[in-house]
Amino acid sequence: MGYEIIWEPRGVVKRFFGEVTSDDMLKSVADSEGDSRFDELRFVINDFLDITAVSSSHHDVEEIAAIDSIAAVTNPRIKVAIVTTSPVVKEMAEGYINSPLNHYPTKIFQTLAEGRQWIAQTPTPTKPAAK
Repeated sequence: MGYEIIWEPRGVVKRFFGEVTSDDMLKSVADSEGDSRFDELRFVINDFLDITAVSSSHHDVEEIAAIDSIAAVTNPRIKVAIVTTSPVVKEMAEGYINSPLNHYPTKIFQTLAEGRQWIAQTPTPTKPAAK
């Protein structure tokens, strides 16, 4: 079905809903990282609470991590919260977190409140994390 991007001061929430495809996820990355506000971001929340299904592969997750690794060169100060109760999304998120291409501090949460709390309490990175 899709996603929407909600811009906030210092961050962005990408809310996914309905049946989400790998194209939806890749387009959301391009939309947020290609925006002129990207350099000011300090957090990204990927909210998968309203999905009904997701179709993606390990290759898609690696592609997103690769795109993010390039983006981390220009903005290394982003923390990523992935909010989901879906076992499929959790598995994909763990693949992203464990990818050698991922340079952003990333954690998985079951609620938006937990994700926002982690973002507020975790120091902002100043350079891409070494893997």
